[in-house]
Amino acid sequence: MVIKVNISQTLDDKDRHILDLVQRDAKLPQAEIARRVGLSAAAVNERLKKLENAGVIRRYAAVVDPQAVGASVAAFVEVFVEHPRFEAALIERLQSLDEVQECHHITGEFSLILKVRTHDMESLRELLLRQLNAMEGVRQTRTVMVLSTVKEEGYVPAGTRGEAP
Repeated sequence: MVIKVNISQTLDDKDRHILDLVQRDAKLPQAEIARRVGLSAAAVNERLKKLENAGVIRRYAAVVDPQAVGASVAAFVEVFVEHPRFEAALIERLQSLDEVQECHHITGEFSLILKVRTHDMESLRELLLRQLNAMEGVRQTRTVMVLSTVKEEGYVPAGTRGEAP
């Protein structure tokens, strides 16, 4: 099965397998990836570069335990944007806030939903009152606090199944 990514890039089973492996461990040596997918290290290197250049792989990052760095308060904030003309500037400002981990357009009563993480309740209060609610175009926010996290994963299924990392 071939998935169309953009005009110049398609993913085959080898690409998807490589994506599964690097998502689970970005420090996995290319020689080990090559062994697992049945290609040479040079072929894996070439495929990774193509996936990076095509924007399929956006970046490589370390997954940090929020508790270990004191970012223990998590919440989801729904944002009601007064008018679409405010959205572009608002989204640009939201992207600059380190506390905002995710921002999604949503259906329903509100326009956006944000996943935010702060160090404490006072930091969350400051984020909500002094930053989010003060932004031009924000008419209302509604916040849902996270009591505990059962699963939090950045992994995106690339299409292979049953392969242990």
